[in-house]
Amino acid sequence: MTRGTVTLYIAASLDGFIATEDGGVEWLEEYASDGENGADGSFKAFFAGVDCLVMGSRTYEQILSFDEWPYGERPTFVVTGRDLPLATDRVELVAGDLHELVDRLEERYDRSWLVGGAALAQSFLREGLVDEIRLTVVPVLLGEGVRLFTDDGAERALETVECTSFESGLVELRYDVSGSNTSA
Repeated sequence: MTRGTVTLYIAASLDGFIATEDGGVEWLEEYASDGENGADGSFKAFFAGVDCLVMGSRTYEQILSFDEWPYGERPTFVVTGRDLPLATDRVELVAGDLHELVDRLEERYDRSWLVGGAALAQSFLREGLVDEIRLTVVPVLLGEGVRLFTDDGAERALETVECTSFESGLVELRYDVSGSNTSA
């Protein structure tokens, strides 16, 4: 049996922020739909192959504020120690060791999408639980906000798998993390 993969697929401003200081992502709306041949089509192709989603509680709460649940019947695991409302019966609140969570997911799913947010993504990266990063760089400088990456003292060399630019100005970078070297 092959091991499942965890992909961090996320958008960030050119200066490395995934949200404004208050968690807002309205700055992404201009780029939300750029057609089947653009980043939107790339995301749809990626999402079609996703078996489950993993996200932090703040990201989940933000998604709950949307008009409708955007992920259909995909199993979704929300990493939290809090009691939160469930968007669907396919949402499960989980707490505890991230390695145990990933082991559990890999037993059941081939492709897990680490949706975000920043704190959870940083924890997964620090623990070596991300196999692939797909980063969509948005041609915007926010100046401040929620950083995707923080200085955790570890150097990681990644293998570039793909780099795709779109007419909208978005650039999607794809990296293999699973074979990367880390050092403190």
